[in-house]
Amino acid sequence: MKGASKIGTGFLVIAVVVCLASGAWAQRTVLVDHDGRAISDNEFVDIRMANFLYPDATIVTTLPDGTVQMRVQKIPQEGMSAPEFNAVTADGKAVDTADLKGKVVVLNFWFIGCPACRAERPLLNDLKAKFAGRDDVVFLAVTYDKASAVRRYLEKQPFDYTQIADADDVLKKFVFAGYPKNIVISKTGQIVYWRSTVKAWNVFEAKIKEESAK
Repeated sequence: MKGASKIGTGFLVIAVVVCLASGAWAQRTVLVDHDGRAISDNEFVDIRMANFLYPDATIVTTLPDGTVQMRVQKIPQEGMSAPEFNAVTADGKAVDTADLKGKVVVLNFWFIGCPACRAERPLLNDLKAKFAGRDDVVFLAVTYDKASAVRRYLEKQPFDYTQIADADDVLKKFVFAGYPKNIVISKTGQIVYWRSTVKAWNVFEAKIKEESAK
């Protein structure tokens, strides 16, 4: 396509995300997803940072009227079947994803020493609270930290997801880089939402509602 180029270098990608997050390019730039649907600055940043090391994830095109169109490629994990796993929660209860078919599963990967994980924890609590009383949506937080350390941490820093600790084996089933990671798995076991840090919380919530309505 004439006027199109791919952004793959880390420096340029970071510059793009910083400019969008600050609104610096808002006036003559349009942001679209892989289907060409217009998206907000926050949603663009979330999609682009979902796999921040993924090459050529943003295609920049100058349109005939001089407007710059920035198109983010599809997140590779979305549409894939989620790995199945079984584990034990920090309070000793068994969890098997085979038993969760027919429910929407919301995953968060985190660890105690992760600043970004700590920053989003209160917002994740707020998100979960919006689905209180629903038995068709399950919120699971997965960490490699020891269960004893997680329990101590949660005494002072509540995290309302069901906690799965000592979970190296579970985490290795998901190929990913960087924490945190936020994932929504459909009732049929497909990954339908894959993000790192979240700025577009409305999109996160809407995806859970969309899948739970199916």
